[in-house]
Order: sequence, then C-alpha cells, then structure tokens
Amino acid sequence: MASRALQILAGLALLAIAAWLMWPNQRPLPAVTFTLTDGSTLSSAELRGKNVLVNFWSISCEVCLRDMPRLTAMQESLGGPDFTVIGVAMPHDPPPAVIASIDRLQPGYPIALDVHGELSRAFGDVRVTPTTFLIDRSGSIRYTEHGALDETRIRATLTTL
Repeated sequence: MASRALQILAGLALLAIAAWLMWPNQRPLPAVTFTLTDGSTLSSAELRGKNVLVNFWSISCEVCLRDMPRLTAMQESLGGPDFTVIGVAMPHDPPPAVIASIDRLQPGYPIALDVHGELSRAFGDVRVTPTTFLIDRSGSIRYTEHGALDETRIRATLTTL
C-alpha cells in the first residue's frame, strides 16, 4: 500500500515538473532599437504585428556560423509581412570583424550591432551564443533556446502563433 502511494506521489511530482517546464514563459519584447550594419535602425515598436526571430551570435561561434544558412533559408521561406529574422552580433565582437563576416557569409536577413551591450542586456543579459528568441505578433517572447537552432521546433511554434 505504501509503495502504491509512493508511486502516485512520484507520478504527480513528474506531472507537476512537466507542466512547469512546458508552461509558457511569456515576457514582452524589450523596448529596444536595433542598429543594423547598413546604418539603418529598427525599433521593437516597428516589429509589432509580425513574428520575429532574434538570434544572438558571435563571429567566433562555429555553431552560430553553421546556423546562418538555416536562418537565411527560414527568412527566405517564411519572410515577408508576417515574419522576419534579425541577427544580433555580440558586444565583444569588433564591428569591422562582424562586417567582414557578413560580407563573407552573406546572410539573407538583417544583422544588428550591439556595440555597447544594450540589446544583450535588454534580452536578459545574453552571454551564450547562439541564443534565439521567437517573438509573436503581439510582442511577446514565446520561445527561447540556447545552442544550435532547432528549426523544427521553431517552425512548429510558429504554426501555433
């Protein structure tokens, strides 16, 4: 009898943990301005009404560089009035090195420089690359991942937004 009660308690604990892990952890897109490598700016207010994938990356991060073509493919297949990808170069990367990488890799989406770290701080003090945020049309961060891009999960999440 005691072992059955213990099994039930363990099952309930697992369910509670699973629910906590899967509970949507929504927070608003911070009020920021992305300064793009072409000199233009893009404010978070301008992004309202579309789904946005923000990817923090570094020129020294091999995983980040391998993800760039996949992010470009996502921008090409999903981009338009309802979706955009924005890359954010980490503050420790010198702008000339970022621009040289962009010239070499030719990502098909805009790249922002975060020279003073305002963007990484606004998004929760991003320190790990790659770190990706998926923001819905209403401006809520709906998904965050650290590490290699999980394109399948991002596309599946987009279908629910």
